[in-house]
Amino acid sequence: MRSGISAAGSVGSDLLPGREADAYLAESELQNFVDRHVLHPAGGGVEGNVRLRIVLDDVWNNLDFSGRSVAPKAAVALDLAGERDARSQAAGKSLLREIDRENKKRLNRRR
Repeated sequence: MRSGISAAGSVGSDLLPGREADAYLAESELQNFVDRHVLHPAGGGVEGNVRLRIVLDDVWNNLDFSGRSVAPKAAVALDLAGERDARSQAAGKSLLREIDRENKKRLNRRR
């Protein structure tokens, strides 16, 4: 399930991915995914261009991700906000502010 830079455009950010990929993956799917995409761990101080955020199977199975190809907006925003580069951080923080505004509007309508 795409997240971070790989999902930024899908959740309303104008940040576009380059050659990097970011995704959540169930622990039990890791080896198959690595084999299928011929991935190798980055090493020697070199950053890779694929980030897999592994989720334990019991957690993954308790979440309803059926039919989702993109992580929830809040997860994408947090992942971007936690990146090292300033543009990704700014995009993530902007999405978090947007989520906050949306939630406040929803709460005000309920009152």
